[in-house]
Amino acid sequence: MNENQIKAKKYLLALGFAPNLKGYKLLAALLEMTLDGAQILPLKFCGYKLLSERFDVDVASVEKDIQNAISSAWLRGDVDVLYREFGETLDENKGKPTNKQFILTAAEHIKGYAASV
Repeated sequence: MNENQIKAKKYLLALGFAPNLKGYKLLAALLEMTLDGAQILPLKFCGYKLLSERFDVDVASVEKDIQNAISSAWLRGDVDVLYREFGETLDENKGKPTNKQFILTAAEHIKGYAASV
């Protein structure tokens, strides 16, 4: 495991993500790619496509698994930590960030934490 992969997984676990979900693995890989400087935007055509090839799954499956992992964390995770980290990015109708908002905000928080240590 490289340093960015470890950072991504630790961050997701600290937020309350369940490591047994496929979306957790996909999010960790996508965050790792983002931290490594890979071009992931637009998600459907770059990030999700890269993950679908890497994990041999459909692009729609990647998107849905990531959505499910984020939803699960919002239901089971530490609400105070989640709102502190993502409060400004929450979708007013759903009460949680979109996949894109989550990934970009998480990457910024991980980079900011690494820079402050």
